[in-house]
Amino acid sequence: MTTIIAIQGDGFSAVCVDSRISDMDGNGYVSQMFTLKEGNCKVAANGKYLLGAAGDLRAINILHHVFQPPIPPPNLKGKKLDEFITARFIPMLRECFEQQGYAKPEVDEDKKHIAEQNSIILVSIHSTIYVIDGDYSWCSDASGIYAFGSGSGYALGALHALVGKKKITIPHAKSIAIKAINIAARFDPHTGAPYHWFVQEHDTEGKQPIGRPRKSVAKK
Repeated sequence: MTTIIAIQGDGFSAVCVDSRISDMDGNGYVSQMFTLKEGNCKVAANGKYLLGAAGDLRAINILHHVFQPPIPPPNLKGKKLDEFITARFIPMLRECFEQQGYAKPEVDEDKKHIAEQNSIILVSIHSTIYVIDGDYSWCSDASGIYAFGSGSGYALGALHALVGKKKITIPHAKSIAIKAINIAARFDPHTGAPYHWFVQEHDTEGKQPIGRPRKSVAKK
């Protein structure tokens, strides 16, 4: 299971993620827990994107090692970027998942959503955060504060308590994200260190954004 925290700032996006994986059966019984080794993170830089997933490890594997996302035009933002995610990125993501056998089978003719997978996907492009649900719909929260995964309830509550009224800077985002993910790990057994920190800053010249992981942060 997972806790992923994402913060939308002015000209940047920041992501903090844990490293614990739980082997769980259909009844919710956990038989084993794993800690992802160095270089195998739930969030990764893929071209100009930060991509991550909460849900199935298979989705994370595909996002990191198979998926080749479309290259967006430089300086794309606002409604145009929303359209790009809707019309270009998501269809390519769906096609990749289905080609890799990662899709829910159609159980009956009355099924509302033919396109469906079993994870929540985090996308950051041009320092803008999108959250893609299992039916491939997306949303962006007006607060700019996100948490999802098994520890999301604890993390989201902590984030809103910690954010305050000051403008969110990268150091501020890092500070509150680390505190929030530590709180989530304290109460959610499926969240655990080490934690990994990513920042993506928008480059107005259209060059590769900063999206590589910053120094990993161990649990305090």
